[in-house]
Amino acid sequence: MKRLSKFLKLLAVGLLLLLMLSLAGLAGYYQARYQESPELPPVPPFRFEEPAVADAARPVLLPVPKQLSWSGGVFRMPETLTFSTDADTAGIRAIFRQHLQIEAIAAPSGAFRFVKKEGLGPQAYHLSITPRGVTAEYGGLPGLFYALTTVKQIYRQSGASMPCVDIQDEPALQVRGAMLDISRNKVPKLETLYEIVDFLADLKYNHLQLYVEGFSFAYPGFRELWEKTETPITPEDIRQLDAYCRERFIELVPNQNSLGHMMDWLATEQYQHLAECPKGYKLLGLLDMKGTLCPTDPQSLELVKKMSEDLLPNFSSTRFNVNLDEPFELGECRSKEAAEQLGKGRVYLDYALKLHEYVKSKGKSMMMWGDVVSRHPEILADIPKDITLLEWGYEDDHPFEQRCRALQQAGQPFMVCPGASTWSSFAGRTDNMLANISNAVKNGIRYGAAGMLITDWGDLGHLQYLPASFAGLAYGAALSWNYESREQVNLNGFLSELVFRDSTHAMGAIALDLGRFNQFEEYPMVAGTTTAFAYQFGLMDKMMLAAINKKLLSGMAALIAENDTAIINSMHRRFDEPRPYHHQAIVEWTEALSSKLETVRLGRPGAALILDEYRNAIRMIQLGAKTKQYTGYHLQRTDAENKALLLEMRALCQQIIVEHERLWLARNKKGRLQLTLQPIRKLQSQVEKHMARLEKNKLSRWAHRVVDQVVSAGAMAYFKS
Repeated sequence: MKRLSKFLKLLAVGLLLLLMLSLAGLAGYYQARYQESPELPPVPPFRFEEPAVADAARPVLLPVPKQLSWSGGVFRMPETLTFSTDADTAGIRAIFRQHLQIEAIAAPSGAFRFVKKEGLGPQAYHLSITPRGVTAEYGGLPGLFYALTTVKQIYRQSGASMPCVDIQDEPALQVRGAMLDISRNKVPKLETLYEIVDFLADLKYNHLQLYVEGFSFAYPGFRELWEKTETPITPEDIRQLDAYCRERFIELVPNQNSLGHMMDWLATEQYQHLAECPKGYKLLGLLDMKGTLCPTDPQSLELVKKMSEDLLPNFSSTRFNVNLDEPFELGECRSKEAAEQLGKGRVYLDYALKLHEYVKSKGKSMMMWGDVVSRHPEILADIPKDITLLEWGYEDDHPFEQRCRALQQAGQPFMVCPGASTWSSFAGRTDNMLANISNAVKNGIRYGAAGMLITDWGDLGHLQYLPASFAGLAYGAALSWNYESREQVNLNGFLSELVFRDSTHAMGAIALDLGRFNQFEEYPMVAGTTTAFAYQFGLMDKMMLAAINKKLLSGMAALIAENDTAIINSMHRRFDEPRPYHHQAIVEWTEALSSKLETVRLGRPGAALILDEYRNAIRMIQLGAKTKQYTGYHLQRTDAENKALLLEMRALCQQIIVEHERLWLARNKKGRLQLTLQPIRKLQSQVEKHMARLEKNKLSRWAHRVVDQVVSAGAMAYFKS
């Protein structure tokens, strides 16, 4: 018996070793297939944008006026500014004080003369600056406000000696709006929102939305759900912001998601029963979702109505964006039977129509995103014509032409909604932003859009800082006001001279170039950069990461309607032939821009904060690049090389966390700051774990490596199934 027992033990050990060797061989096979070569192409010679050239005689104007003629000579601004007008003097004095930061006095023969003129549209103006004075003809008070906005831009760059000019101007699109995400962890302080409104007013925006999902708004009727955990924007904040916007001719429009994106509500004990899929739903084959209300449950609509009763009274606007986008689980669980009988599109439409009746009863006109309608074009004819559809798409090749043409043919009011391309990027995606906005506005104007709404989201934790949004918001304003000026738009100069007020004229170019680090990534990532996505995956084995990416991409393709051939073809172009991720080029690109950043001289309030935000954004980019470097190549590097890289990553993690907390609190409420930091803290923990492994003996390191490879091989087999 003892001999048999000993034999069985030896057999078990032998079989275990054989299994380990087999698994190691399997892992090695997969690793060989998915491991990148350690040799990358040389770092290419960099082509950076040139600094702007200042010219006080012809200052930068953005948006570029429709007709402009510099005439020579200057008007010297008097120490005491006087104006004559046929309009309300108090209102004009308020514009001077609040918008131009200048005190002005009404007088019969003032240096400024304001004349209301028949035949001009409400937003149109004719501005004439001569050596004798300034005359502004306008069709409505918004037009006068925009005339003085142009004066403000000239005065900021030229000082008291303003060059003479004749301008006739009016916008191409009547509504020029921005939508800011305040629901992805980051809720701005009221002072920050005032700063953003001033920025938008200087660009002649007239529409603003704050995107609300979850508990980013302090719903008085649901206090028990958010009071102990959140720091939301309050009803009083909204009322004050609404008044601040009105003074600057901006309509603050209520915004609240009302079907999808209800994760926070459905996570509560009180409302979890309203989920379309109470047990959850696998999105993209990987992500557990429980975010969509059941549209056939009457209590879902009752919840949305109760939420709206808390939200709407704080706004003076007659519009209401109910969103209704991305109801991923629609028709998959509780409403499945209805979807099989009627079709998913009809189930969605029935819910939207009921909500529409409620919105009308509150004296509001409804706005909603158009993605579900695009997937189910059979319901377009039944959308009420007093609903404005918001056609959104955030990539440079989004099929705006196809979508806008269909909406025009259906007689459906709509707006085009490009993106600022800031989210999941740290510093923006400059070239995608420029092309995406141009594509949207061009087709919006061509097919009769009511306006443009540029979106600025906060996906993946809202890690980008406010200055990353400046370029996209400025370019959106420029083209939606005057699309024909696109070849004349001096975005670099506008950012340097009027936004950053940089005496070296270089900051605009630096900001734009920081948003071009993604040129060295594997492919143009959808809605972000692969460098930013590295934070979500952390120090994951290369093989497992490749398998997950493949699964995600196939899942994304499944979400696209079969008739959306343009988007399907675009995805294939992006992802089918990836390049090697050039981590060294990204590090050197950002290092060069970091050096340039230390030479600028910003003359605006908050200059030190802005520079620190850019410095930490650069650290985040470099940490993402080094994370992908370690993931892709650590099995082919020596222990000493890996340890050196991990030490660099550990230092970056520590710096980023400390600085991000400080910078976040400078502009935003505390709220979900720690939640935003979770991916960085997780990465920091992984770095420590990998460093600890390197201190162990060779056998232990080999065992860890085999286990990692086996797990990755198993995961890959799972994801391929």
